[in-house]
Amino acid sequence: MRKYFLFGILFLFTVLSLTTLRSIVPNLLYKQAFAFALAFVAFFVTCKLPFTFYVKISKWLYLLLNLSLLFLLIYGSINRGISAWLVLPFGFKFQPSQLAVPITALYLVSFFKKEQKFTWLLLLQTLIIISLPAILILLEPDFGTVLVFGVALSIFLFFNHLSFAQILTLFSIGLLVITALWFAVFKDYQRNRLLGFLHLHQTSIDWQAVSKESSSAYNARQALIAVGSGQFWGRGIGQGVQSHLRFLPERQTDFIFASFVGEWGFVGASFLLILYFLLLFFLLTLAFRLDDFREKLYLLVIFTMFLGQIFINVGMNLAILPITGITLPFLSYGGSSVISLFFALGIVQAIAKNYQKKANYIFY
Repeated sequence: MRKYFLFGILFLFTVLSLTTLRSIVPNLLYKQAFAFALAFVAFFVTCKLPFTFYVKISKWLYLLLNLSLLFLLIYGSINRGISAWLVLPFGFKFQPSQLAVPITALYLVSFFKKEQKFTWLLLLQTLIIISLPAILILLEPDFGTVLVFGVALSIFLFFNHLSFAQILTLFSIGLLVITALWFAVFKDYQRNRLLGFLHLHQTSIDWQAVSKESSSAYNARQALIAVGSGQFWGRGIGQGVQSHLRFLPERQTDFIFASFVGEWGFVGASFLLILYFLLLFFLLTLAFRLDDFREKLYLLVIFTMFLGQIFINVGMNLAILPITGITLPFLSYGGSSVISLFFALGIVQAIAKNYQKKANYIFY
């Protein structure tokens, strides 16, 4: 593991993100540049402290996370339909839910020193720890963040031993949760996103229905057009038609991949996906080289978080998955997301540095 590998990957993501934002939404460039500056500070400060330190303070971080999410539900102001941002001095805002995955993972690893069989008590305890922030985020409501959170934290269930009765119980709970979400929690626009996705892929075209297609189906079509318009070399920076003419909604967040490909083409998209592959490969390789089970679990959670977020965002930009409001890591506009991801990877870097010291010691 090279010392500056992770830093180099993050620097390249920063350049791509700021270049893309400068092209499609130049008025947001300086805010995002400032967020990246803070994120790098968070990364370097975080990687200086050992992983055991974060495990020790994880219960306080977990408590602070849930209190901040509860505060938002009670006193938070509604912005774009959800109450998810804490208002800070000097006009800054922060979204605590972006830290839910790394903080909850740190708290959970404190209960697992080695791979073990789940007792019913430990399984219940694990489900409660995962469910508490998930429910609070869902009530904001922010289903996209909950989806990534649930997928990432499911690692704790897969990498420990479950009995058949426990698996059956979890499966039943999952069905009940999905049913309750559809009928009692999801709003009309969220159901329409799924229904619009199915309509988008129907083989026979009802032109009357197309003229009345939902906004989510329209967004998916525009994203697909933007991706296709990039062709092999791209239209050039500042030349993306769908993004600059604003046919593409949320071009700086949910659909930034489509905006990026429209300008950079297949070549640029390939380079971006290679960067994501290198990051995921780094996380996975390091995880399976480690002997410490808690460090391994944390790395696998972060790996799954990135993999799920990348797969879902790219999938919905290519119209092969429903629109869920999940942003693309590092590339999408959003200071809270960038700072939280750099914090999570700062802990990864701390684990990597500790592993490198041990490996060098054993080598020499």
